[in-house]
Amino acid sequence: MNYELLKTSAPEFRDASLRQELGREKCKILDKYQLRSNTRLYWERYYEHQPIQEYFSHKFARKASPLGMIFYIYKLCYAKVKYFEQNWGEFVPCIYNWQVGLFEETELWDLEFIRHSRSGLILDLRNLARITKYEDFLALCDYLNWQGVGRPIGAPIL
Repeated sequence: MNYELLKTSAPEFRDASLRQELGREKCKILDKYQLRSNTRLYWERYYEHQPIQEYFSHKFARKASPLGMIFYIYKLCYAKVKYFEQNWGEFVPCIYNWQVGLFEETELWDLEFIRHSRSGLILDLRNLARITKYEDFLALCDYLNWQGVGRPIGAPIL
């Protein structure tokens, strides 16, 4: 693909061309967060009365997993991305349905919350972003890893 030509192309043509490289699930993420490409080939969001917010490059979008893209939007660190990618089988993507007051399972591209399958614990991506100390994140991982196993939290591994 001629990226230099795309930089000077009409926005609609540029978006359509770049989206062809991403696949359906990644495009659904772009749609959910209303992201459009700019002339530097970064995906950004236009807010009506706010400055434009740039999220990530197209190169990143091509290489990252859909989960990695979502975590990047929520400003989650690489350690969190790796942990959840490696352990994704233990989690379920959820959204909150305010009309019925319940968390509901959803497709990965639509996730806003993550439910830990064994414990039922629901993690808000915004709260995960507030964990800034690596040690605190390790403590969360330890907590999640011991849930439902039948051992108390902090018990030694034998």
